[in-house]
Amino acid sequence: MLTNFTKTKMYALLVGMFCALIIMSNILGTKTLQIEFIVLPCSILTFPALFIINDILSEIYGYNMTRNVIYLGFLLNILAVILYSIAMALPSNSPNADAFATILGTTPRLFFAGLCSYMFSNIVNAQIMVKLKEKYYDLLFVRCITSTLVGEAIDSMIFITVAFYGVFPNDVILSMICCQVVFKVLYELISYPVTRKVIHHIKSLDDGELKGQI
Repeated sequence: MLTNFTKTKMYALLVGMFCALIIMSNILGTKTLQIEFIVLPCSILTFPALFIINDILSEIYGYNMTRNVIYLGFLLNILAVILYSIAMALPSNSPNADAFATILGTTPRLFFAGLCSYMFSNIVNAQIMVKLKEKYYDLLFVRCITSTLVGEAIDSMIFITVAFYGVFPNDVILSMICCQVVFKVLYELISYPVTRKVIHHIKSLDDGELKGQI
């Protein structure tokens, strides 16, 4: 499947994965996961993977090409919500219409919180990854973990604060932020060997049509 791949083809594959994960995250975010006192949105299953792909894109293709992927994900996020809203507004005789609206519907507050957290956290993650590469080229592990830690912290703080301030007590909001950051960074740590292997593999590929652009 991945034979005869170039950096150009891998870029297309990573873009597709990134955008698919964005759409999945929107749907998974409608359900929460609770273990004892820990409450997390189920989008934690996909969102850490976004930052891993962000790290790979930033390391291989640079900030500008990574930023384009982030913008594309942003636009697709908006498009998905618009299409969901149109579908919910259309007349239907489906017995699942209410369930459809419950799962795919979103309040303006949650939508705004999701867009802001996504844009700021991913842009910052890419910037840190690229900036650290200039000084610490040989310290891939440090760069990946540092960029993810900062990006995930920004994502969690913006989304949970904007979405739930005034809904939950402040101590619950703080607990949710801390739990999300810890889980997402642990996810990155566990996944790092795979991230490193993918990065080294892509670096060994021919540039393809990207020659002279990265």
